[in-house]
Amino acid sequence: MNQQNPAESQRPRPVADDQALVERFRNGDPLAWRTLYERYSQPVFRFVSALGVPPEEREDAAQDVFVAVFRGLRQFRGEAQLSTWIYRIAARHASHLGRRRRMRSFLSILPWHEAEPEPQPDPAEKASELRLLDRLLAKLSPKKRMVLVLFEIEGLGVNEIANVMGCPPNTVWSRLRHARAELVKAARRITT
Repeated sequence: MNQQNPAESQRPRPVADDQALVERFRNGDPLAWRTLYERYSQPVFRFVSALGVPPEEREDAAQDVFVAVFRGLRQFRGEAQLSTWIYRIAARHASHLGRRRRMRSFLSILPWHEAEPEPQPDPAEKASELRLLDRLLAKLSPKKRMVLVLFEIEGLGVNEIANVMGCPPNTVWSRLRHARAELVKAARRITT
């Protein structure tokens, strides 16, 4: 049984408009790229943030995603929605950054490698609600976190999330249910 988020039905997905922008981009229209970037820059930034990219790396991570989108847009076949394709690129990039951070952390404990100084916190991260949300999301497994962010924050449908994640829709529903339950449980522990 497919359930639908009320916010999801209120947010129309600009699929046809995206396809037209991709065609205009392929035909050399620079305004098409600017429009696509403006449409997806904030959602991508929020997405990489929610996937655990540290504050000091988020802006660069989002820009790297758009460099990859720009380079690959001419080969985009349209088998998935453009938003799905962009989220897949962002998910792969965030995962790559996580592996790189873990490797740096591992290398920092080796005797021949000096530890790097702690980065200064981003002033925008000082808002207590954002810190709390980041802490709560960090407690979820990456797959559950990704499903929750795509569904609840980005407003994607279950089938689109299944395409992004490369799993069946029922798996998305299961991960979403578990992520919500774990998030509520973690919030109760932190706030009490």
